[in-house]
Amino acid sequence: MDNVKIRIRLMNIEKKLMSIGFLAATAVAVSGCHNSPDVSLKGSAVDKQTEHEISKRDLVIQFRDDFNRDDGRSDHFDTSWTGLYDAETWTENGRWVMEVLRPPPPGPGNVSMGGFGTTKRYLNPGLAGTNGVEITVERFSHEEYDPEMDKPGQLVQAWSMTLGSWRGSVGGQTDKQRDRAVQLHFDFLRDDGLYVYLVRGLLPEDFDRYPQDGFGRNESKALSDQELRALHEEAIERGGPYITVPCLALATRVYRSTREIQAMLGHSHRYGLYLTDDANTVYWTLDDQVMDQVNIRGYFSSNRESIRDGAFLTIIGVASFQQNRWSMDDLEIRTSP
Repeated sequence: MDNVKIRIRLMNIEKKLMSIGFLAATAVAVSGCHNSPDVSLKGSAVDKQTEHEISKRDLVIQFRDDFNRDDGRSDHFDTSWTGLYDAETWTENGRWVMEVLRPPPPGPGNVSMGGFGTTKRYLNPGLAGTNGVEITVERFSHEEYDPEMDKPGQLVQAWSMTLGSWRGSVGGQTDKQRDRAVQLHFDFLRDDGLYVYLVRGLLPEDFDRYPQDGFGRNESKALSDQELRALHEEAIERGGPYITVPCLALATRVYRSTREIQAMLGHSHRYGLYLTDDANTVYWTLDDQVMDQVNIRGYFSSNRESIRDGAFLTIIGVASFQQNRWSMDDLEIRTSP
């Protein structure tokens, strides 16, 4: 995730990571026609759900890990995953624990980032047919600290799942012309809410096609943190795809209330990210329910060479505490036979 930038200036890191989020009291979905690229597909939720359930039954499991083995870091994990940035990992009580540390003192400070990408490209060559991944996120935890250290708008945590031609998050690719990826990403921002974004990487022509929030503009350096956030919120409210460097946000949902945020983050949930129709459609699931489905026709096909041998899965966490831990379970990667 080199050159990935968290879109909050309170976080002073050189890497770029998109600031993307999750489900909200007011959910903003993308709308448009079926044959246009980067628009949500029409059709009832029942139809989309039925298609997902039928398709999933026909998929073949290419990689599975229930993490149900002796506590500690095993040789099996080291051969299956490649570490990225500053993450450590082990199994504990049948769960996968991913830890990202930051130097003292405890409590919120500069963000730290880390994660793991699959050693192999488990998705079909050329992303043919349907390819998908599901994983259960159990909980996020951090050390105790003085609540007076909290800052308005601070990043509590961010988590992402990426299917791409490289190991890493959208924005961290070394070849921004050639590489391709889609990503499900959520951010929990104190006082602002819990955001979830379904995104893809940017193409040069996107800047002529889609509106842009304040991040990544030449004039962004002259804007305050509050002004940047306001422009981002305006882009969400408008609906439809929008550029938020380093990605194109295809669908965005936001949860504002404490009750809704607790319902999402206070309980384990199973997240899925799927590419279907030969990678012309992307959608994500929550507890096996289809949430947003978007036509991205032309994105992967504009450079099939990058996914000729398939794609990697990458899981990354970002947070601002000294000891940041994500507990996960039951990973499955499925593809068309």
